[in-house]
Amino acid sequence: MNRDIFSTGEAEFLSFAGTFNAAVLTHAALLGIPAALVNDNTAKLAAYTAACHTAKAPNAGKVDREDRREKRRALTLTMRKIKKACLDADPLGAVRPELLLDFGLHPRAPRRREIPDPAEIVPFTLEGGGYLQVIVKHPARPPGYNGALAFYKVGGSVPETHRELTSRRLLTRPREILRFEDSQLGQTLSIALIWQNEKGRLGPPSPIQTRVIA
Repeated sequence: MNRDIFSTGEAEFLSFAGTFNAAVLTHAALLGIPAALVNDNTAKLAAYTAACHTAKAPNAGKVDREDRREKRRALTLTMRKIKKACLDADPLGAVRPELLLDFGLHPRAPRRREIPDPAEIVPFTLEGGGYLQVIVKHPARPPGYNGALAFYKVGGSVPETHRELTSRRLLTRPREILRFEDSQLGQTLSIALIWQNEKGRLGPPSPIQTRVIA
């Protein structure tokens, strides 16, 4: 529910209670609502409805308004009991958004999908492509991942950690082609891959691999 309908004014609550009770009668078997609870809710709705009419009469007094409050409180407790046990808990797995609307309740917004922090090392291979090209192959990105973030550099000695690799590129496909300049011909490419999820969080780095640009 987007708001607590049980806390609304008398007229709106009475309308809601009528809708709720009608759905209880209709869906009792589907939801496994005990007959005693169905009958109790119907009886308390009738008592509250009568108390509302009495409290609105021209000669109504404090005692009548207090009686209405007591009847509403009793009805609310029974309705909440049904909602908690048979709708929220859904023991029979029968609750659907359209069914909640029958009860005058708004379906809950779907929970946001949890995106796990990357924990796996990206396995990958390097292959020669065309002239001045290196092909990087790795598994398809898991659900909730942006892709494999490549840390790399060309030339110089092979670094000990990925933090020394000065260039970055996000690889979103299992087969990516890295292209290089003529001046880089014959130099060594050093590269490591790290999974990146949709939150931008990174997993552990893969071991650094190397390949001569040809």
